[in-house]
Amino acid sequence: MRSHELLVVTWLPDVKSRVEKLLQDNEYVYDSVSSPIEAIDAVGKYAYKVVILDCLLPGLNGYQLVKRLKGTPHGGYAQFIVFMNNIPENKRPEVINRWGMHVLLRKPVNEDDLLASLKQAESYDLPSEKIDQYTSDCVEETFSELAHVLWTGKLTCYGDQGVVKEVYWDSGNPVFAMSSSEDERLDKWLMGKGLVSEGVLTSAYDIMNKRGKRLGDALIILGAISEDSLEHAISDNMKEIILSMFSWDGFTYTKEEKVRGIKEMTSIQDSFPILLFEGIRRKSGIEAIKTKLQETGEIVSFSPDNIFNIEDFKFPQSFNRLMGLINGKRTIYELIAKSGVSHDDAYRFLYTLLLLKLIRLSQTNEENKQVAISMADASRKTKFTGNLHDVSIMELIQMLELNRKSGTLQVHDIHEIGWLLFDKGSIIDAYYGDLTRENAVYRMLFLTEGEFDIKFKSIVGEPRITVDTQTLLMDGLRMLDEVNRIEPLFGSLKKKLVVNPLHTLKTSEEKEELMRIFNGNNDILTSSFLLNPDPQAGLDIISTLLKDKVIKEEL
Repeated sequence: MRSHELLVVTWLPDVKSRVEKLLQDNEYVYDSVSSPIEAIDAVGKYAYKVVILDCLLPGLNGYQLVKRLKGTPHGGYAQFIVFMNNIPENKRPEVINRWGMHVLLRKPVNEDDLLASLKQAESYDLPSEKIDQYTSDCVEETFSELAHVLWTGKLTCYGDQGVVKEVYWDSGNPVFAMSSSEDERLDKWLMGKGLVSEGVLTSAYDIMNKRGKRLGDALIILGAISEDSLEHAISDNMKEIILSMFSWDGFTYTKEEKVRGIKEMTSIQDSFPILLFEGIRRKSGIEAIKTKLQETGEIVSFSPDNIFNIEDFKFPQSFNRLMGLINGKRTIYELIAKSGVSHDDAYRFLYTLLLLKLIRLSQTNEENKQVAISMADASRKTKFTGNLHDVSIMELIQMLELNRKSGTLQVHDIHEIGWLLFDKGSIIDAYYGDLTRENAVYRMLFLTEGEFDIKFKSIVGEPRITVDTQTLLMDGLRMLDEVNRIEPLFGSLKKKLVVNPLHTLKTSEEKEELMRIFNGNNDILTSSFLLNPDPQAGLDIISTLLKDKVIKEEL
């Protein structure tokens, strides 16, 4: 047998010496332990094909140990050859069936019977040896594929420096993980995190040997850690086992379908999307991520066929702005530039969303885009450019409506880029900075400076604005009149506001929403539209916030 395929669990010196001499004389390779805790630890590391076990053990009888070992992932596949005293022949089938063992030998054990039982057990192949092996050079892609098919089973992964990790999946989520690495053992993890001391662990090992308890149970008995704290620690330990795999350059793995794992006191508490995002954040090689995104496409839109519910995700709040900017028209570069986070983190976040199939990327050519606009589409001959000093937004909209034109009107002012999409003279979509649809149209009617660029072309896609253009203009004129009367109270609506760091807000949700609107980029007028579709009402809110010193003018 190969290394780590045969385990001998004996305590009595005479039994131990006899069994080991017999194995050595017959050129068997084996591991040998003398206590239940050592046996549990060994089976936790290696997939032993055969376990030879003497029932007489300190702290835990043979039946209890067999039950414990068979409850672990590796132990569930092992063949158990058990020595036991004084078992009547008519009781043997009942005991074998109740214990779930494969061979029961009465003591003193006949050496020929033991060798014959061992030969028979050798012919048994572990299920993992019958499974095809696969290779992968990208952990996140392999894991994402399992998530998308809602896979249930055991993934055995062989990575760097001979490390073997087992990850149990249930309906597309990792729920349990274990590693052969000494550094990732639970006891090392607990001590490394400062949750228990070396002395406490020594006392826990003593309880485990004497009373057959698991490490967690022993620590709770000692009062060294609470049950809730232990549950979180075990979950974090298993998460680390998985997250450390993201640094692997490549790995080999096997899959066992519909294996649901084992019953433990806890499982991994975070869902796969959370693990995936954290793993990618740890992963080096940002250039490779950029390349994968850029090779896929440029225009970013949400995907209708994802299997996850985006509202259930608990991504960092710092990415909420980036999520809100995705509208099927902006490119990767525009999103990253406006995201408010570091460019590297923004790339990692978009890559995470792409692997989760929450977003899809399309090219900027006409065949692949819906209502997405290419900023680089300057090759068309049918275009008209000018300055808002010479012709107003209102006049341009009326001209396009009168002539039933289809195309795009792009406006560049000092701070933002705005778009109006026309189909046969009707405005069907718009955005300006963080504003979209009708609000974007109303805000752009206030622009008096900047350059415009009109491109005439067919527009494909469902309209997101269904109000007729004349109604939009009439409402816009009313807003212009109301806001112009209020503007002197603010001095200028072009001022930019930020949340006052000295003011304490009631909830984190309130702070997040205010920081999204008053971020130092949006002027007062744009902020008013973000607060309320009626800018006059929005300006009233801003006036109150300024008076209460919740926000302040950016210096």
